[in-house]
Amino acid sequence: MNVLVLAHGEEITPGWLLDALEEVEADHALVDLSRGDPIPETGFDKIVVLGGHMGAYEVDEYPWLATEKEFIRLHLADETPLLGVCLGSQLVADVIGGRAYRSPETEAGLITLQPTGAGAADATVAAIEGPVVAWHNDTFELPADAELLAFTDGYPHAFRHGSALGVQFHPEVTPEMWRGWIQKVGTGDLVEAGVDPEELERRISTEASRLRSQAVAFFRSWLEE
Repeated sequence: MNVLVLAHGEEITPGWLLDALEEVEADHALVDLSRGDPIPETGFDKIVVLGGHMGAYEVDEYPWLATEKEFIRLHLADETPLLGVCLGSQLVADVIGGRAYRSPETEAGLITLQPTGAGAADATVAAIEGPVVAWHNDTFELPADAELLAFTDGYPHAFRHGSALGVQFHPEVTPEMWRGWIQKVGTGDLVEAGVDPEELERRISTEASRLRSQAVAFFRSWLEE
């Protein structure tokens, strides 16, 4: 199996996804669109679209987003399995006829998802059995033909549409990744969201083993669909 992974910045890495890829003996190619890497048109079986600090609607500031959206549109039309994470889920929502937009409040921390009936029956989403890492300033609306799988009190968090699975949370985040994000963007968003940055970092480190096991189960389930 060959997996194409689309990233949007040097701090946006596959994290725990790499462990799942290794377990299923899948090859992968990492393409960072923010630095101008070309997107290969063929040679892959599945696509993962990672997160990023930009909004799916900021095409004027990040023109390569238009190219990425068209790439997603074409491969969803071909029914290529695609997993969108955070920004990736927002890009998918935008492409399938929904809308990505600035959320009224930042949602961040270790959060507990509420599955819908469809989400509880979805083997991949059901692999998320405990709190997950989240940090997003944007959200999305889904078209009527998308199926919502999980949510929090404030936001949608997982959906399926055709060959796409979108998740707003971050199953891939390792403690090292989290510290890198904090070093790059600071803790202002977290404080504004009512989150204690030091306590959250401690919890992510303390729960690293559980987060890894949960993430690998989630990614492996999707890879083996």
